[in-house]
Amino acid sequence: MNQIGLAMLATSMVVASAASGAVGDFRRFMGVNPNLSDKFVENARITLEAACQGKPGESVLVLVDKDPQRVACAQALEAAALQLGMKPIIMDLSAYSGICHDPSFVDNDQKYPTDQAELNARILKPAKAAAEAADIVICIRCPGLTLTYANLFAVPHIDDVCLTAKDRRMEFQYTNMENWNITSEAVAARRPRTLWLNEKLRTAKMVHVTSPAGTDLKVPMHEGTRWYPILGIIPLFSEVAIVPKLGPGTEGVIVIDGSTYRGVRPPNETDREPLRFVLKDGRVTDISGDPEQVARLKKLDEMYEPAGFGLDEVGLVTMTPDLKDNDAYWTSGRFQNGTHSHDTIHIALGKNAKRAGVVHSNLHMDMDIRRPTVSVDGQVVIKDGVFVDDVWKEAAK
Repeated sequence: MNQIGLAMLATSMVVASAASGAVGDFRRFMGVNPNLSDKFVENARITLEAACQGKPGESVLVLVDKDPQRVACAQALEAAALQLGMKPIIMDLSAYSGICHDPSFVDNDQKYPTDQAELNARILKPAKAAAEAADIVICIRCPGLTLTYANLFAVPHIDDVCLTAKDRRMEFQYTNMENWNITSEAVAARRPRTLWLNEKLRTAKMVHVTSPAGTDLKVPMHEGTRWYPILGIIPLFSEVAIVPKLGPGTEGVIVIDGSTYRGVRPPNETDREPLRFVLKDGRVTDISGDPEQVARLKKLDEMYEPAGFGLDEVGLVTMTPDLKDNDAYWTSGRFQNGTHSHDTIHIALGKNAKRAGVVHSNLHMDMDIRRPTVSVDGQVVIKDGVFVDDVWKEAAK
């Protein structure tokens, strides 16, 4: 049977399966897992259509390891892609990821390597060629950061570029996918909401963040300040990441009552006294809070150059509570740090050096502020941790 005949048969079987309930027969015919629940595949379909903007005829490459949970997610994406008339392929990169994790390939435990010679040594040509050729690439990363686009393409900091979804090289939030309660409308709304805020910042002069716990931070949008729409963590999370230029006026108080990266304030310790930072000209001048957590933070500070913490990022979360399935990815998935929850924004401290085009600098440490209110030039865009949809919808009219 020729390609046209196969396509017609596949299409007819999709229609028949919807009418007669023979979904398992269709999947067996197409060589995919027939045991996936309808909800599992529907969540995958929403991911491909609403988050990846996938179209019939496009190719989608799914990168995964051998973990059964992540493999099932890859198979659900495969089944959904076939239903949508896309061309899916799954690539197991377990061994490659292991090789990249070998100490001989890791310089000072930097999971985001920047040395070009080191990156060149990690290239796996068949995997790189497949990723370059695919219309959409979805990486289902295991805990740890060795299976990265920087390793795959041998391009420093390309993971930051991929976070914008500009080239549709995505990172997949696999946790509890079979049970997600999501809709196409909720996932699709991430994009216009994020792009509207990203555009609004072009002419903004001041971003002001407050919270019930006491945060009161002003971030001037000085020349040299950059910001990026983050739509490449799919299908639930989105934000606009502001990378401040440190200087006069970037000041105030940050109170972290959520959790942080790097084990400083883990999810099981958020009932302790919050961390409190005083900033002047973008640099931390005072730290207080739970003594044990403060000690951990200061120990980290001593391990990195240049000296002293700077304001590295202000992450304005643009997803809304109808995508709260997001939270499990950050608490029991790849990250296990409890940040990036649906009703927060995150402030990152770091060393803020060599930042051209890069969101994550040395020691980048995200920290969650619960129930924040964010205004841009006096206009509230996030209220008590929830994005104010009426603002961008009114502007879009």
